[in-house]
Amino acid sequence: MRVIVIDDEKAMHIVMNHLLSEISGVVVVGCYQDAEQALEHVRQEAIDLVFIDIMIGQDHGLEVARQLRSTHSEIDIVFVTSHKEFAIDSFDSYPLDYMIKPVSKSRLEQTIDRAAARIREKSMIADSPTGKLKVRAFGGFEVRSEQVGLAKWISKKSMELFAYLLMHRDRQVSKSRIIEHIYTDTPQMNAALYVNTNVYQLRKTLHALGYKNIIVHSQEQYWLLLDQIEIDFVQFEDQISQFSAIESDHIEQALACEQLYSGELFEDRSYEWSITEQVRLHNLYAHFAKQLSQLLISHRRSEQATLLIKKLLLSDEWDEDANLLLLQAYGELKDYVSFTQHYAHISNLYQQELSVPLPIEFSEMYEYFINKCNKTP
Repeated sequence: MRVIVIDDEKAMHIVMNHLLSEISGVVVVGCYQDAEQALEHVRQEAIDLVFIDIMIGQDHGLEVARQLRSTHSEIDIVFVTSHKEFAIDSFDSYPLDYMIKPVSKSRLEQTIDRAAARIREKSMIADSPTGKLKVRAFGGFEVRSEQVGLAKWISKKSMELFAYLLMHRDRQVSKSRIIEHIYTDTPQMNAALYVNTNVYQLRKTLHALGYKNIIVHSQEQYWLLLDQIEIDFVQFEDQISQFSAIESDHIEQALACEQLYSGELFEDRSYEWSITEQVRLHNLYAHFAKQLSQLLISHRRSEQATLLIKKLLLSDEWDEDANLLLLQAYGELKDYVSFTQHYAHISNLYQQELSVPLPIEFSEMYEYFINKCNKTP
């Protein structure tokens, strides 16, 4: 159990250090006279229990406790004071205990036992997640657990850090590389501190979802353990690798795989470090979707193919192969109104935007289906 003591009397630091050091499993990681220094320590490191004096120099311990409770609700608070008159007021900070000086060892042991029981209870909940943590990164960024629901991010940077580690999957990423990619606008002297803060915030968010030990940190390297995480873009790439070529009897499996791609990677997040991976995954999807569309057209399922191709064109209306496939699908459906409208749209794009005629493949397809239409009784 990691403990901090906040008290303006140095003598109290010595007493509490001595008493707590005699209790098994307790480590005093800091004693502070200054409340702000103590709060900064809590921001940087996971703390289980804080002992706070009601009066800390010019600071009011109750206000310090309220600040602590608002930002670190999982930490237990114990007031240790000679000011009995504040006992009632202290309970709006939901303290674990309220102790009157001088503190005896037996009384302190009772408080530590209560704190340990609370920690065990929280741990049992956190270490028993039902199912995997679900991550949707195509078309946005959403993280949820079955028992809690959507993740509530403490800061945008902690969310971005999680996205960054997800993109690297279970590969180790150095702190220096994280700083280079995520904290580009931060002075170098502050960047390492921000990494520590955001890692702590991220651990809190994941712990609240019921997943305590997903992030691993060793020797300035960070990575994720993916065995408890279900990630859409990882699933997509794993499944798509099974289709070296899409066979007729695998159309349904291919359609299910295609549904995983619901938009660009981290679509509405402007993460510059994700652009290369975003393009790579889109190209992988585009190649797969065109193959699948062509197979659907050949199996007289052109209506499904049009939906797939339109999805492709939403991200790149200049995709020549996709536009040709859409014309082909309309033609096979004998939907000549949509066929001629799309042909006119593509012709205008080339003439107005590029001032060049359509590639000959479009003209040939137009002639083929128009002739077919005219021959139809």
